[in-house]
Amino acid sequence: LPDNLTKCIRSLVAMFAIILVFVVIAIVLEAMEMLSLSMMAIVSVVTGLLLYQTVVDSTWRLHASDVRSSDASDTDSILSGMTLSKPEKLSTIGSSSPPIVAGIVVMILGLTWHGMAQIGGTKILPLPPGCEAFVNNGMWIPVDGCNEESRGAAFRDYGVSAYATCSNTGTFVWGWNDTQPFTHCRFNQRNQKALKKLLNHRDIVFVGDSMTRHVYHATNRALGVADAGAYKTTINKQSDMNNEIGNIKLQFQWAALAIDQKGKLQDILALSDQGRSQTKPDVVVVGGGAWDRLHVYNTDEERNSHAKIVNDLATTIRLLKKAGIPVVWVVPTTINSDALSEEKRAKMNENEMANMRVVYQTKGVVPAASFVLDGPSYTKDRVKESYDGVHYPLSVYDAGAQILFNAFDWLLPEKDTSDPFQPKKIGLMANPYLGMMMLSFVLIGLVFFDGFMGFFYLASIFVSGVMPNDLYEEAFSALHKKMKLPAIETSSSSRAKSSSATVASRSTMDDARSLASSINGQSERSSVDEEIAALLGTSPKDLEMSLSK
Repeated sequence: LPDNLTKCIRSLVAMFAIILVFVVIAIVLEAMEMLSLSMMAIVSVVTGLLLYQTVVDSTWRLHASDVRSSDASDTDSILSGMTLSKPEKLSTIGSSSPPIVAGIVVMILGLTWHGMAQIGGTKILPLPPGCEAFVNNGMWIPVDGCNEESRGAAFRDYGVSAYATCSNTGTFVWGWNDTQPFTHCRFNQRNQKALKKLLNHRDIVFVGDSMTRHVYHATNRALGVADAGAYKTTINKQSDMNNEIGNIKLQFQWAALAIDQKGKLQDILALSDQGRSQTKPDVVVVGGGAWDRLHVYNTDEERNSHAKIVNDLATTIRLLKKAGIPVVWVVPTTINSDALSEEKRAKMNENEMANMRVVYQTKGVVPAASFVLDGPSYTKDRVKESYDGVHYPLSVYDAGAQILFNAFDWLLPEKDTSDPFQPKKIGLMANPYLGMMMLSFVLIGLVFFDGFMGFFYLASIFVSGVMPNDLYEEAFSALHKKMKLPAIETSSSSRAKSSSATVASRSTMDDARSLASSINGQSERSSVDEEIAALLGTSPKDLEMSLSK
């Protein structure tokens, strides 16, 4: 900024005005839905050219005159007769090259940012809807539980020195296939803390058969209910279930057949149409098909009736979506035909269930759903572990639940799910013993002039004549004098050192004066006095007075 108050104020006002103009342009572009990377580049280049030309036109004459006067004053005697002048305006090259260079820089930066956005150079955000095409793609990876790392952890944490069962039993983990960075599909396992945050103040309803019920249990386990889905013969599995985990509501409604699923969804839709927002779920997870194939798909009449019901089910799903309730369709898992009973093997083997999946696809259920949890994708590699031909170990359904949790990023309706702020009670984090310890530290520092808990006194053992109170006097004496505060009473050791320093400085000064007089004569003595006074941080007069005392 120029050394001129008026020009400084004018420059500041101009800068704020320019910033305000750009803010207004951004608001207008956003209101017109034209805020894109290309539009930003156009605005930057055009406004930059205008701003550059304005600055040049308003400052060039002053700049030229300053340069002319500077050149004239620096001209030597040989060139004193020559007349130097500066052009009154910039040349064509001089005026056009800066905007061209600036435009190229803006273009390079824009292309760089665009490329980073395309290849994934952005912060981690909730998964976008485009990840639906990849979220079901993955595989089970075998894990060696008997490597040295796991053996060491077993010995340190549990006192187990050797494993008896290893890879022969088969230990697997589910993982997603790699995706291109530009998709921004960073799938990851949602732990209990992350899932509770995601589902806070949410109501999730599961509707369907035993396959859907296992996904419901897997969701409970992911939220911290360790025994959810445990094998208990005392529980009627063909019944409704519900659970509340904090502010999260989970419901399971038993509906094995397509007609039952349609009825349950219509009930949910009716409550939504009545405006009862407190009973409106955030997501409905529905699945079926296996029981239909087993019980109501044996004759042509049953098949025609089932097709009509599935059509109605697809219509109900679309109505739920229109009402703002996302619907997830759970495709039946892979069937282990060899493990089925003879009756089931004849009616719902894997080939028949593959045809049933096609029926739900062609009749519109799968296209109508907001998201499809593909059962075969996470069960086809574990089909031999299906102990009854239909159901799998609990860990298999945990993988399906993790697929669902990742899909929740774009499925869950937007709403404020944060808890109201509740400040902690006064004294909740208090600790009287730690408070007394801090007061003791402060007392030691104030009384003994030592903020390092005695370590300064320990140092004085090795360096004689240095005490913490001396350092205090040295640090604050000058401050008291400058602020015209009462002088600090110095200790005897400080006065002794001060006297020694004064004698030493007097001797040093006398030696310096004698040397200067012998070399350069008496005329140099005053300059030596000034240099010594400058080194000591005082004036020659004050130095002379202190030495005469």
